[in-house]
Amino acid sequence: MKKIFPIMLVLMLLLWGCGKEEPQQVSSPPESAGTENAAESANDGGIRLMGMIIQDDGSMSGYMMMHGFLHTVENLGYPAKLYRVKGDASAMVQKAVDDGCTGLLIPGSYTEAVRRAHDAGLYVVCPYEAYNGDEADVNVVADVSEYIEELARGIAERMTERGLKSGRILVYGSNTDSCFPAFDAAVKEYYPQFDTVSFNRTPGLGDDGAIDELSDYLLNNRDIKGLYACDESSVPVAVKARSKAIAAFKEIEAAEKASEKETKKKEPESTPAPEPSADSAKPTPNPALLKQISITAFGCGLSDENLELFKDNDIYGLCIEPYYDAAATATMMLDRLMQGEDTAKKVTVNRPIAYSDTIDKYKAIYNEVKELFDLE
Repeated sequence: MKKIFPIMLVLMLLLWGCGKEEPQQVSSPPESAGTENAAESANDGGIRLMGMIIQDDGSMSGYMMMHGFLHTVENLGYPAKLYRVKGDASAMVQKAVDDGCTGLLIPGSYTEAVRRAHDAGLYVVCPYEAYNGDEADVNVVADVSEYIEELARGIAERMTERGLKSGRILVYGSNTDSCFPAFDAAVKEYYPQFDTVSFNRTPGLGDDGAIDELSDYLLNNRDIKGLYACDESSVPVAVKARSKAIAAFKEIEAAEKASEKETKKKEPESTPAPEPSADSAKPTPNPALLKQISITAFGCGLSDENLELFKDNDIYGLCIEPYYDAAATATMMLDRLMQGEDTAKKVTVNRPIAYSDTIDKYKAIYNEVKELFDLE
């Protein structure tokens, strides 16, 4: 069992001991801080309370953000409260004020809650999601463009390392429109020898149907040598479809060879075929690309299944959604505000691309979250 921070033990007792619609005390001031009221101003040297309003929907993204907030609060030495809500979060703002919060982390989608917190005089930082109003003191958002270029270049570079001088890269998922234009532009700019194509999973298909659908596509488009599954649930579908396409192609090859062998037994000795005229010559795809199905796959999202695929080398790279980093950065921005320091209005955190030599950091955070919130 991994070591859990002392603050996290307190958290476990309090999170599950109270109704989820009520805020929970998740940390206490260090002994050296004294027992001053948490709402005292910085001028009195008091320990001020940080809070976080978060949707309690049981999602890994929510738990990752909670962990990023709690871990950073612990390192900064603040007392803190989580306000886990279902539905509207506006009512929790007044509760945070009554509890003595000086600053709140509030997702940007909770626009009314952000406005109420601002009007109540609290410092407000919106983590991960974009907030379009002026009421947030800082908006910490996830990168929406640069990571696509990094992904495209990573896949194309790996194809180059395999000795490929041509071929196509497939962007696959439930909504490829969100990333394909930027992906296509990056490949054209940096690796023009490769082409790109997108394929949207048919809505309503279960996993088995989606696997069959993509497998058929890969079988009939064997010049695809790179693939990016652009949403978490599409990663295992893509890997299984690739395996199924490879198996189907081997069966086709075996049947063709058997048929050729049988035909040669029956046919008389053939005469040399006449050479084609210049007029009849037509360009054909590179035969080397069509002789096998070999696809470098990149995925997106942390999950047990995706990490297992990564461990087994079924996927070469994994794009990490920065829920933890966004919450941690937002907490540090809130600390700066509460210390009276200047901050940028908008801060961007990267969506990292993890490879075999960098995945351990993200896997460790993922496992900490599962242990902390009993998600095994």
